[in-house]
Amino acid sequence: MNRRAHAVLTLAARRIFFALAALSMVVASVAFAIPPQNASAQTVPIGQSPDFTPRKAFFPETGHHLSGDLLKYWQDHGDFTIYGFPITDPVFENGRIVQYFERARLELWPENAEDHPDWVVQGTLVGVWKAEEVDDRGPFLPVVLESYEPNDDFYYFEETRHTLANGFKEYWDENGGVAVFGFPISEELEEGDYTVQYFERARLEWHPENAGTEYEVLLGHLGREYAEVNDVDTEGFDRAGDAVEFDTGLFDRSWGAALANGADGRWAFVEADVLNIRAQPNTSSDIVDVVYHRRPLQLTELVAGEEVKGVAGWYALETGGYVPAVYVDPLIVPAPPQTYAGTWIDVNLSEFWAVAYSWDTPTYVAIITAGRGDRTPKGVFEVQYRVENETMDSATVGFPPGHPEYYYLENVRYTQYFLSGGFAVHGNYWTSEAAFGQFSSNGCVGLMENDAFYFWNHLGVGSVVAIHF
Repeated sequence: MNRRAHAVLTLAARRIFFALAALSMVVASVAFAIPPQNASAQTVPIGQSPDFTPRKAFFPETGHHLSGDLLKYWQDHGDFTIYGFPITDPVFENGRIVQYFERARLELWPENAEDHPDWVVQGTLVGVWKAEEVDDRGPFLPVVLESYEPNDDFYYFEETRHTLANGFKEYWDENGGVAVFGFPISEELEEGDYTVQYFERARLEWHPENAGTEYEVLLGHLGREYAEVNDVDTEGFDRAGDAVEFDTGLFDRSWGAALANGADGRWAFVEADVLNIRAQPNTSSDIVDVVYHRRPLQLTELVAGEEVKGVAGWYALETGGYVPAVYVDPLIVPAPPQTYAGTWIDVNLSEFWAVAYSWDTPTYVAIITAGRGDRTPKGVFEVQYRVENETMDSATVGFPPGHPEYYYLENVRYTQYFLSGGFAVHGNYWTSEAAFGQFSSNGCVGLMENDAFYFWNHLGVGSVVAIHF
């Protein structure tokens, strides 16, 4: 186990043998409680940025669906690596909607939506349930420490009077803490071939055969065991027509790091050389537009559709239409060398993207053209003056009529000059969309018209234009 040399303190030194009834009272007092302030540093859930999820997902491995808040929580808090796959669809039990998974049972608590939105979905205390079957009660008795200093390898929980150390602590910290696993209700103990530890909502198991991999610590299949004991029907179903079949690429957590587009959407970029935007999520519907390599797209929803290259998910675009999910990737904005006050733009010549910022927050991404032969200046500049509609004549910058690079362009929109010599950010209608994302201009930063309009409204005289590779 990571950083585990089985440095386990002896039971005699770590615990005072209180009655089991006392432990039961402690556990009952913290069941479904919001974590106290003094534990907050140990209990920050993973996945703070929401992942891009469909409305409903289908898991062919078990024949069950997952949707809404339960799907969102499952994906944001570890997905199948923590909870396993769903082994039922949502069911109504004892006045509450619940769903069973291989390693857990999740419950909906909509009454928490206003005051405690992070606790609308909670895991059943299956760890408490399973712990009652363990014959060796010693590891479940509370521990009292006369002195204690928390550190990266060791923590003591006053809530349940148990400790958490080494590899189990590392796993608990990195994968959701109390929100996912609950507080520890035992010390480490041996069960069969494994060292395990019980928590309110889970049992962590150390698997030495997986040493050095992400599966070195696994969760016991307590959700499946709980379902079996309670005679829950786990028979699978056919995929619902509106469900997106689970695929690790579609459900990749990297979507959580993609630039947000409103409350639920995400930015992506085109991975294919050429991509048709369809009227409906299938290849037989009308083509409503064509986009090209590295073009940023604003996605609003992942929906079920025709299978393309083995993936039956399509993304709906904010501008209308659908694209096959297999051809787009999450757009994770490259970190700029520096951020600036107010509204400004970062022009990345390596990615061919111009990113609009408000202080240190990115808000918009556009594909660009840049200057051939290193003509686009690099550095930090400011917008000097702006022209909403103008005629560009290269004679004014040293290329008169008859020169091989002479140009005369009318109705150039949204031009914002940032350096003498005619260097500007502006609309570029004369370059085909397929040629964007390349060095093709005379030194300016060229934008598609709709992107140039956005930057026209975003910037003003004095706004920073930072350009770099």
